[in-house]
Amino acid sequence: METPTEAHYRNNVCAVIRRKSDGGVLVCHRVGSPPRQGWQFPQGGVHSERALVEELRRELREEIGTDRIKIIALSPQWYCYDFPKWVDAKPGYVGQRQRWVLAELEADESSIVVAQPNAEFDDYQWVTPKEALRRVVEFKRRVYERAMKDLGLL
Repeated sequence: METPTEAHYRNNVCAVIRRKSDGGVLVCHRVGSPPRQGWQFPQGGVHSERALVEELRRELREEIGTDRIKIIALSPQWYCYDFPKWVDAKPGYVGQRQRWVLAELEADESSIVVAQPNAEFDDYQWVTPKEALRRVVEFKRRVYERAMKDLGLL
């Protein structure tokens, strides 16, 4: 079997949105996942012709209805994870290559609306960073832990 290269990973940006009042982070629940599974941070594909922050804001508008955030930090590196066989991935990709952004919500929480056209999420909650790590699907957990440590959340 061919060894995966960087080209086999879909470029992606992941947002850790922190709440100013208590440091909680926003986790979202994927549509169709069991209630105790399917939690993750907002994330989405990056198109090479656009800037990373511009792509992040587009994804946030699509997934949670607002992009009113203040960028706090950008991860110092890219992180990769492989998709398990049961994940319905985009053809040609073995996993994702992510850059992480730590941000604070600048809008009122009522601006978060996961009920969007073609919604990816059906619920959201504010949790501690450690709780977010516990909730994330197993195959993403190592990347979540590394990135959250690099961003000073763990």
